[in-house]
Order: sequence, then structure tokens, then C-alpha cells
Amino acid sequence: MEETILSAVSTVGFPIVITFYLLIRFQTTMDKFCDKLDALILEIRKEHS
Repeated sequence: MEETILSAVSTVGFPIVITFYLLIRFQTTMDKFCDKLDALILEIRKEHS
């Protein structure tokens, strides 16, 4: 794993590797947020029905 990261850093540069890492982390957080938001919407619809 470390060799892959070092290879990526030397190929495309440190800022690009960090950007991709942060985007991946942000995407997983957004996926969890969307799941919770969907559950909340369903609960609100149940209360109003």
C-alpha cells in the first residue's frame, strides 16, 4: 500500500493525491448523510399520513 501511495505521489504530485483521498472520504460521508436523510424523510411522511 505504501509503495502505491509513494508511486502515485511521485507520478502526479502530492496535492493531487491528497485531493483524491479527501474526495473519497467526503463521498463516503455524503453517502451516509443521504441514507440518514432518506430515513428521516420516510419518518416524516409516515407521521403525516
